[in-house]
Amino acid sequence: MLANLLCCYVAYGALVARPRGTWDEQTLTGIEFASALLAALGVSAFLLALLPVRRRALSPWWLAPPLVFLAVGAARWAYVALAYPQGPGG
Repeated sequence: MLANLLCCYVAYGALVARPRGTWDEQTLTGIEFASALLAALGVSAFLLALLPVRRRALSPWWLAPPLVFLAVGAARWAYVALAYPQGPGG
């Protein structure tokens, strides 16, 4: 549960942050970092929930939120990479 809450916090930061333009490299780097962190936390939360689900201590639905966080992190990271390509010299 705590891992999912941490993922929610990081997802909020990754999705709400908006760069001012293609030149705003600091914000773009922060968004990319938050997206990569969200994907990594999604994998970690999935692995943490996998053993209790396999032992039938938790419902299989507990595996869905980490997978959603992983997908959101990967999608946001890909969107930023495609929408704000690096210019010449960077």
